[in-house]
Amino acid sequence: MRQIVYVANSDSQSIEVWNLYNNGDMDLIQTIKTNGQVQPIKILKNKNLLYAGIFPNNKIITYSIDKNGFLKKINESNIPGKSNYLSFDRRKEFLFSSSYHSNCISVSPLNQYCVPQNPIQIIYNIEGCHSAEINYKYNILFVMSLKEDCIYLYYLTEFGILKSTEQKILYTQKKSGPRHIAFHPNQDFIYTINELNGTIDVWKIHQKNHIIKVKNIQNINISNNNFSENYWSSDIHLTSCGRFLYAADRFLNIISLFHINQYNNTIIFFKSYYTEEQPRSFHINDNNTHLIVAGEKSNTLVVYSISNSSGELKKLNIYNTGKRPVWILIHELH
Repeated sequence: MRQIVYVANSDSQSIEVWNLYNNGDMDLIQTIKTNGQVQPIKILKNKNLLYAGIFPNNKIITYSIDKNGFLKKINESNIPGKSNYLSFDRRKEFLFSSSYHSNCISVSPLNQYCVPQNPIQIIYNIEGCHSAEINYKYNILFVMSLKEDCIYLYYLTEFGILKSTEQKILYTQKKSGPRHIAFHPNQDFIYTINELNGTIDVWKIHQKNHIIKVKNIQNINISNNNFSENYWSSDIHLTSCGRFLYAADRFLNIISLFHINQYNNTIIFFKSYYTEEQPRSFHINDNNTHLIVAGEKSNTLVVYSISNSSGELKKLNIYNTGKRPVWILIHELH
């Protein structure tokens, strides 16, 4: 299966398209101008569409992905505030856009061509609104409030309107700054990374008396020590097999590997790897053979192979990118 890598370069105002080969080699096949600083990118896999958040004009640009992975712009949509994160509901009928700077989350319906329409709901006063991802099984949108040290929980109605769950809010440690989130691929567990104190929270989600509850079961340091006075943690991902978790920190310039305990789904620190300067975003391919990190300050991509047995990373290649790569996605062409 052919693999394509998309890289959003904010200061270059461009999206790069790369081939990724099975041996970890890459080559650049397209650079498309975005006419604005680009930040989050997200792919609708079954539709071969890529969405990009652009500012300062605060738009979502929709691109088609052709059979070779090339992008073609097909639409622009307006959104409230600068987009910092994009995601979709399970049925791919609604797009959620988080705005850290405007402290809000918006819900935009997708039309028959999957182009975002004007928002039908905007929830304000979510301070430092960062990532927002929906748990498909329980139909709950988790919205990270970095400046309030909490996570807001919303049900999504069939009409695309968010309403608070019975629990409403999960509280993290003071001055932790919850930022990004990852769901276990087949278990009822959630993993969130805290930007400001360099920790990862593990949460268990369950249903009792028809009410869904989320409970914190673990908080662990990203670097296996508590000696650092500064953290600037960024991204978190699990392999699709549910055995390995990776997390990045931009101050320490590390990617940390954790093994997931197969009995209770807590995480066990295994190893940290020094990586490119300011690793803001990284991604794992679908078959868990490669992990690619974007160095926001070094303007580079580094490709690692992933050990199937231990999850260990082995550095294969480094490539130069445009200026300030802030988001990276790996997409399989079907």
